[in-house]
Amino acid sequence: MKRIWSDNKYLDLLIDILIFLTGINFLHYGQLILPIICFLLFIDHKLVFHVHDPFVFIALCLFAVSFYAFSNKDFYAVMGFTCPMAYYIGSNMRHPNEDNVKKIIYLLALSMGFHIILSSIYEFIVHGSQGFFHSGTHYDIWTREKISNTATALNIDLLAGCLYYLFFHEKDKKIRSLSFFVFVTAMFYLVVIGRRTPFMMLGIAFVLSFFYEVFILKSGSKQLRKSFLLLTGILVLIVGGLIVFYSFDLFGCRDFLDNYYIIQKFSQHFLSDKRIELYLGALRLMPGHLWGHQEISTILEGQVHDFWIDIYDYAGIVSYLLMLLYSFLFVRDVWRFYTCASVKQDCKILMVGVLSCIVIQMFLEPIMTGASLFLLIGIIIHGLLEGLIHE
Repeated sequence: MKRIWSDNKYLDLLIDILIFLTGINFLHYGQLILPIICFLLFIDHKLVFHVHDPFVFIALCLFAVSFYAFSNKDFYAVMGFTCPMAYYIGSNMRHPNEDNVKKIIYLLALSMGFHIILSSIYEFIVHGSQGFFHSGTHYDIWTREKISNTATALNIDLLAGCLYYLFFHEKDKKIRSLSFFVFVTAMFYLVVIGRRTPFMMLGIAFVLSFFYEVFILKSGSKQLRKSFLLLTGILVLIVGGLIVFYSFDLFGCRDFLDNYYIIQKFSQHFLSDKRIELYLGALRLMPGHLWGHQEISTILEGQVHDFWIDIYDYAGIVSYLLMLLYSFLFVRDVWRFYTCASVKQDCKILMVGVLSCIVIQMFLEPIMTGASLFLLIGIIIHGLLEGLIHE
């Protein structure tokens, strides 16, 4: 396999390590590692600046300036400047081929999963059996400070998006075994603290990947179809069995299951979720609060779970429109990626799950001010995909 970033194997290894540290959010400075990677790439490319699409880079630069200018000038405001850096990093692979793109996505997915595992181990050491549960106080391994369930759970999404490809197509047994270990271990913790979204991400990624491979590409072996149907049948039996046992309180299991917070979360009707009320309230307030400063969330007494509205609330309509522009360009390049004849189908199958998890979370969570590292990793992947299209 050719080296990813540089013609210098030692520099290439160093950048790989820095990418891993970014995904694991090392010392809570994952975003601040990106300028170091940009500097190393710029030096290695003999001070020649290169991005695949200057218009995308300029849009992200304008967003960064506006996000800072119209915000409260706090820590999150500075993070906007790492968006064009992330695109620059993704655009500067020396050898953009499918194997290298796959390698860097695995690296990011596994490092983010390790972050969950390390934080759960720290929480268990500090709290023991008295704190390792849904109503306990959850901490980040690096800062020792309280962290939201949402910010924690987002770290599993990239790996959830890869799992279909890992299960059915990945030939490297070591990578596959390590990925399953990280995923199962991290998911055990997320189940304990009652996160529903990872299950939804995994299910959507699996279904979309299977649909794309079988019905769009019209490929996929009989063994793949049988395996997928078998997994689906097992899942239906498990979920259906739990519903029946819980509904009819067979063997007195209802009280037992009610002790698990994840069961309580799944039993809640989605439309009863407070975030729907917050979302509709924000839409009503947006015309009267054009310039950000978190006026909308202050009035609603809660943060809206939507990436774009989060930006509007924080930094106003200018930043909102610029991010909409970037989002349009992102969708355009995803379309180009899937219609590019030179890109192998194998890579396209992997990216179905990865991209679906990234995009769906933008509609579900306040990514920019709640977990902006997740956005930056999405932008890096955008740059990687453009490399496959343009090179």
